[in-house]
Amino acid sequence: MQRFILYLILLLTVIPANAAADFQLIPPRNVVEGRNFAITFRLSNGKANPPAAPELEGCRLLYGPSTSTMQSTEIINGHMTSSSSIDYTFTYRADKAGDVQVPAVSVSCEGRTLTSAASSFKILPPDSNAQPMQGAAGGGAQGNVQADDPTTQTPGRISADDLIVRVSFSKSNVYEQEPVVATIKVYTKFDISSFMVTTQPAFEGFLTEELPVNLQVEMEHYNGQNYHTAVLKRLLLYPQRPGKLSVNSGKYDVTIVQYETINMGFFRTQRPVERQVTTSSNAATLQVNPLPEPKPAGFTGAVGHFDVETSLDPELLRTNEAAVYTYTIKGTGNIKFLSEPVIQFPAGIDAYTPKSDIQAHVVGGSNMSGTFSTDITFVPQEVGNFTIEGTPFVYFDLDSKSYKTIDVPDTPIRVLKGTSSAPVAQQNNIEKKIEDILHIKPVDITDQVYEINYTFRKAYYWMAYLIVALILVGLIVVYRRQIRLQADVTGRRLAKASRVATKRLKTARDYMNRHENSKFYEALSGAIWGYLSDKLSIPSSQLTRDNISSKLADYGLDEQQIKDVVDVLDRCEMARFTPNTDADVAEIYNDATNAINNIENVAKR
Repeated sequence: MQRFILYLILLLTVIPANAAADFQLIPPRNVVEGRNFAITFRLSNGKANPPAAPELEGCRLLYGPSTSTMQSTEIINGHMTSSSSIDYTFTYRADKAGDVQVPAVSVSCEGRTLTSAASSFKILPPDSNAQPMQGAAGGGAQGNVQADDPTTQTPGRISADDLIVRVSFSKSNVYEQEPVVATIKVYTKFDISSFMVTTQPAFEGFLTEELPVNLQVEMEHYNGQNYHTAVLKRLLLYPQRPGKLSVNSGKYDVTIVQYETINMGFFRTQRPVERQVTTSSNAATLQVNPLPEPKPAGFTGAVGHFDVETSLDPELLRTNEAAVYTYTIKGTGNIKFLSEPVIQFPAGIDAYTPKSDIQAHVVGGSNMSGTFSTDITFVPQEVGNFTIEGTPFVYFDLDSKSYKTIDVPDTPIRVLKGTSSAPVAQQNNIEKKIEDILHIKPVDITDQVYEINYTFRKAYYWMAYLIVALILVGLIVVYRRQIRLQADVTGRRLAKASRVATKRLKTARDYMNRHENSKFYEALSGAIWGYLSDKLSIPSSQLTRDNISSKLADYGLDEQQIKDVVDVLDRCEMARFTPNTDADVAEIYNDATNAINNIENVAKR
């Protein structure tokens, strides 16, 4: 009875809720001519008659629709949510290569008309060397491996056309500092079990910014063959010198999956067989044109499209009080790599070292946009009217292929007397009152004898003097050291490198303890690259395996210690392509910690 009452209470407290009806298309990926493929329409949380089959150009409807139904119910905190879906699947045959548009399809659902979104896909031509299949292993025996047919992927020799790693540029001809996207893509006719980078391609002569990558596998037609493709890496590059800039080839260890046919008597089956191969990417070349001559005065390398604005804070200035002059560059181009403007201040104003702040993000996947703001703190020393001359900004406009000059207006300033100077004491008249004034009592000093004791003859006086002098010298030394440290950006980064790496490693350890391996590798990779950038005094955008190895060797590490550091970097880079256990995560974390400790121990020696 108690159990029945509990069930009844539970049922009475549950509040049912249903999601709104929805109708959508699940489009196919690219398919190969002559193959069958399916298009599925999904109706969620509703009932309707099956939709009519859409007409697809270059395709022939074979059958459909076939239907499948799914229903689920969830109860969270007494709130019940139920959902259902019906899939309507149509099977077609791809008869002609080309682009195929899937039109919008409508169904009538409970008095409402629901319409799916239109979409498109490609029918790829067959492989140029494709032969009619002669049994399960016919294609494989003839060497005609097809990406969409596992029966042709039998164990045997792997040709250079079956597995390709290709480096390509989005443009073949650019100007200096003009953005170009480099893509490293793998083309394969086999499934890939693991992918390990042994040597990364080096982008010498470029400033680089890594772009996000969507690890989605697609079918693509390249050089007369169909491949499964995936983008391994995308970089936004800004070439720094004219001429032909080359990207050397990288090396990769790849484990592929082939299929061995097993004869079971009445039927045949296929068994996956793994095989490890080593391949190299191509060496790509980019033609970089020099910027037109003559270059106008004031041009410092800005390429793109920009605007400039200035501001003053506060607007009312006083002597001996600090103010800030801000020079802000906004636009699209190589904004992350601009130079600080040179601002000339009039006599009577002390200006300090400029401080720059860059806020940039990638737009459209092919360029960078944002702001480059420079704050200059200054202190007026004299009262009067002054003018901060506007510094023109010159950049090369890629649209018009010409130099543009932005005239920045002068900034007039008025300086008043400040309150930070020593105030003058105000004299007040004293009212004469004699009621509280007593007479001076005369003293006879003729019989008194005074003994004069000079303080400077005492030992404690000189001891106190020496202590004060030592304290003053110590303060001067500390102050001068602090000034040097503030000016030595490299030194500060070197001093903070170990502390920052420890903090980032702690973040990675937290992800490891929570078994969030993807975030762990991201945090660990950022910690090691950031540590090496600070420790070796190399900007992050210019770090490569070669200059890391060279710098660590100069730093005093032996070959094995250098190899340990580089191995950790490579393993972090390729961890997203391979499944990893918690034991692998713990091992690479320990290896990364040991590598940083080795560098720190060398520094201490």
